[in-house]
Amino acid sequence: MFDPLAVELCMRLSAPAKINLYLEVLGRREDGFHALETIFQTLQLADSIDLTVDPATAGIALTCSDPTIPADDSNLVWRAAAAMVALRPELGGVRLHLNKLIPHGAGLGGGSSDAASVLVALNQCVATPLSSVQMAEIALKLGSDVPFFLLGGTAYATGRGEILTALSPVPTLPVTILMPKVHLPTPTVFRALNDSERGPRPPRGVQWVRENSKIPALLLHNRLTSAAQRCCPEVGELLGWLQTQKVPHLMSGSGAACFALAHVAPPPGVRAWHTCTVS
Repeated sequence: MFDPLAVELCMRLSAPAKINLYLEVLGRREDGFHALETIFQTLQLADSIDLTVDPATAGIALTCSDPTIPADDSNLVWRAAAAMVALRPELGGVRLHLNKLIPHGAGLGGGSSDAASVLVALNQCVATPLSSVQMAEIALKLGSDVPFFLLGGTAYATGRGEILTALSPVPTLPVTILMPKVHLPTPTVFRALNDSERGPRPPRGVQWVRENSKIPALLLHNRLTSAAQRCCPEVGELLGWLQTQKVPHLMSGSGAACFALAHVAPPPGVRAWHTCTVS
């Protein structure tokens, strides 16, 4: 029988960014997290990860093209590899180099996508792969967005974002990601919600999403926007500028990145990435 770990394995992984076409806060849960209703959409914009699995060695080594990103056990990529090695020690040593193209602190899920890509790749390297349920459990322990990236494409999500329903792909659309020179930690934005923004409120439901997803601009809504603008005026300024461009637009996730469903040139001082939706 073929042993996938008889020799050192090297591979290059692609980890796509995501945007939230819709994000609603349904209320605070008993565990302290917030119940969400959201629509995830992956993009062509992606990080890449060079992964080497060497059964003759041990330990995890991580390097990153961005020196501002930690390359230790605080990094989701490192933690994803460690979780898999703990369950499948025959993997041996894992070496990773992360080439960052997705801006961090942006609400684009870069770290979560990187972690999910590593989980999937390492699971393919063992003779007895983990089940989809086991993979989802590991992913959720790493972060609320990680389970989505095991699925990718277009998906409706509730819970913390981990209860997923795959949707028909949205039409391929041009997307411009715009990033002000700030980063917004997700916990900061959720703490800034006022009582009205926090809910509770009922979900719209997956049927409503299906009825409207053929025209994605009809879905655009993000309950976190006002809280993010209070924390970070630059987000409000960017959204105000996008309003003048007369294109469908929204803040993604908890920010600070915003996106337009069109290709636009950014205002001064704002970085931009031209990409498109992909399923």
